[in-house]
Amino acid sequence: MKWNSGQPELEEECCAYLKGREVFGRLLKGFWKKYESYGMFTGTVELRNLTEQEREELEGFFGKNFHGKKSVSVSAAKFRKAWENSRFGEISPEKVLEIYFNKKPEAKREEKRLYKQMWKKILKQAEEETAGTPAVVWIENLEEVLEKGVRSDVLACSQEIYRYLKKRCGESRDSEQEIRKQVLLVVRMINALPYWSGNVEYQAVFAAKVTGNPHAFDRGEQDSALLGLILNWFASRNQSRKNSSRKESSHPNQNIFPALRTQKLYLHAGILKDDVSNYTTVFGIRAWKEDGKLHQGISGYLEEEEAVQVSLASIARWERVECREKELVLVENPSVFSVLCGKWKGTRSCMCMNGQPRLSSLLLLDLLARSSVRIYYAGDFDPEGLLIAQKLKQYYQGEMIFWHMTSQDYDQAMSKETISDRRLKMLERITDPGLLPAVERMKEEKRAGYQEKLISLYTD
Repeated sequence: MKWNSGQPELEEECCAYLKGREVFGRLLKGFWKKYESYGMFTGTVELRNLTEQEREELEGFFGKNFHGKKSVSVSAAKFRKAWENSRFGEISPEKVLEIYFNKKPEAKREEKRLYKQMWKKILKQAEEETAGTPAVVWIENLEEVLEKGVRSDVLACSQEIYRYLKKRCGESRDSEQEIRKQVLLVVRMINALPYWSGNVEYQAVFAAKVTGNPHAFDRGEQDSALLGLILNWFASRNQSRKNSSRKESSHPNQNIFPALRTQKLYLHAGILKDDVSNYTTVFGIRAWKEDGKLHQGISGYLEEEEAVQVSLASIARWERVECREKELVLVENPSVFSVLCGKWKGTRSCMCMNGQPRLSSLLLLDLLARSSVRIYYAGDFDPEGLLIAQKLKQYYQGEMIFWHMTSQDYDQAMSKETISDRRLKMLERITDPGLLPAVERMKEEKRAGYQEKLISLYTD
């Protein structure tokens, strides 16, 4: 095989000859694909819908009449013979491919092997540079994926990061520098997770620390997708570690509130996506922090018999919660909550959901379930309110009882507000037996009911 002709001038002239004739572009692309498949210059390329100019170029090269033909099949053997009889015959067909495409042809199998080998080299260097850090676990996971394939959830998450980086950087060995850069970014992101130091910090602070740009992980930014994959890997890793010292989510009904899954995923790694607007309001509870110490601030509000808005950042650091009589009344409406707190000083515990559940509220429900707290839930009588009630009962891992949410309670809470047919269709999603009597009455009356009209029942 004449791989290197050693004649630069002849090669330049050859390249100009090939580039100046359109038909060679089509022909050599076909043989390039054959080479990728078989690892040699072989096979047959079919040229369809030939133009008059392309036919003339083929006739000049092969010395054969192609007049009137729309399609022509060219075998590697015929091309090689015609090429050897040309003035560029000293240059092998394999070298022709290299000259035309400005890179050596390789079989895809070999190219994939060399690409994987490059990845292993990059990971080995990264492993040596980051020895003793948390990111080494991810590197080891990915090395195992490249060597043995996927055999567990955590390895599957490692593979997802690998696939993302391949797509982002390119799947050729020319992308080695960019791949190395991105692998080091993953290492920095993993090692910088606040979880390792037992802290919780805002996403913008985390982003600035890792990349220098506080908006690097904002929704829609390129690195935001990468962070999401890393957090999936992190959650899977911790889930598989039975001796993990920190609370991990293994909630069987975590898909009930899908909009909060991402926030929860971030929070488990110590990152707050939204804290200022993510709070819950409680009354009459005690809380213990992760170090086992009583939360003095919450205890102070208990002693003063006052309600308190608690942020997501604070609840994320709680280990345990206790309520009076191991019971808690959970209401949807803030004004109803305020009335109940005033009436129940020193006797009961209460919590306000205030519309759609936030992550802070769900985390508190998880803590309450661990303490075997019985919850009495009361909400509004409209399609949205009943759906919230059903989802909360499905989510809560302890005992939850619907409180004053019967058909008779609906009659007393009924307002003059008409429910549209579109909203009434939402009631078809209610399946809990405890809510169905009220649902049937609501379908008949087509009116919403609000819990403010039931305050006298609540306080009786």
